[in-house]
Amino acid sequence: MNRTARSTLALLTLLALAGCATNRVTREPPGILVPVVERLGPGKVRLRWPDSFTHGPVDIYVGETSDSIDRTQPVARATGMSIELTELRHHPDIDDGHRLYYELVPESGEPIIVAERRLPLVGADNFRDLGGYRTADGRTVRWGRVYRSSELSGITAADMAYLSKIGIQVIVDLRSERERDRKPDPVIESLQPHELALPIQQLGVEPDRVQRMIQTGALSAFYSSDVMLMAYRSFVTDHGQKWALLLQQLQDPGSTPLVFHCTAGKDRTGFAAAIFLLALGVPEATVFQDYLATNWYRRDFTNMVLRFAPIYSLFRTEPEDVLPLLAARRDYLQASIDVMKQRYGSIDAYLEEALGLTAEKRVALQHEFLIGKALTDDE
Repeated sequence: MNRTARSTLALLTLLALAGCATNRVTREPPGILVPVVERLGPGKVRLRWPDSFTHGPVDIYVGETSDSIDRTQPVARATGMSIELTELRHHPDIDDGHRLYYELVPESGEPIIVAERRLPLVGADNFRDLGGYRTADGRTVRWGRVYRSSELSGITAADMAYLSKIGIQVIVDLRSERERDRKPDPVIESLQPHELALPIQQLGVEPDRVQRMIQTGALSAFYSSDVMLMAYRSFVTDHGQKWALLLQQLQDPGSTPLVFHCTAGKDRTGFAAAIFLLALGVPEATVFQDYLATNWYRRDFTNMVLRFAPIYSLFRTEPEDVLPLLAARRDYLQASIDVMKQRYGSIDAYLEEALGLTAEKRVALQHEFLIGKALTDDE
């Protein structure tokens, strides 16, 4: 590809990215199983829930944090399966500068606290809260404490102000040293959070190597899938010390709110999120749900890359050859979990023997990040 063609491709890519980053609208996947919050635009959010949540009216209470919800007076009552809330009618802080927490109290059934899962940032399309998930024993992961994200190098001034407002204390960077040097994390001046580098190199998918393979047509769907499966197995076999340090950081007082990230917020970050949620007792089915959600939040970026890959390679590389590198696939994370069970006998044994999460430390971690009462076998 000559210089003119490369420049044209770069320009088209920038335009496509700009088109994906024009506002802070967030949408959640269709076919939801739990209540969700979506940002429709400035000063407007929508709360929606499945029919299984309730068949009667729902009172809506709101707060700046999940611990400060004002339960003296509902801001609205919904009679259907969704409701739109606006700044003027309902609450002065329903705008782009805030992410509020909502308690939904059905006429019959258990109340639930919800918030926007993906934070409304322009420059990080996969910045998500790991709160709100239910554990097997009926407790709930605290909102607003631990986040997962794609790279932060593209966040805007407004994004930075937003992160400053939620008080990020620690940023854990899972990228390789080369990745960090090329796109360093921004300095959030007002916060100056502690930065912890836990570099994890995914062998076979180094950006320069993949770029050359795409250009020359050497990339195949088989290679892409095979190298991703090897990477996920290596997360368990080769990087236990890094995951142990992440869990240790989470146990240190004053570490939260914390965000960990890699480049896409998909593989290394996806595995880290799985480890955190599994350690808290979140069921595997829910862990997979969180992992696979990356496909929804990054769909615009993925579709853009798939459109431009053939052009970039002068049509030597097909979209299906690249897709396995971009997608979160169930068999990838399953490969990690299978290795845990094969080598250690169970996920719990892996957490304790490989990552040093003893029973005592695990109870302390759950005490820090879970709310609610654990259900007994009789309940």
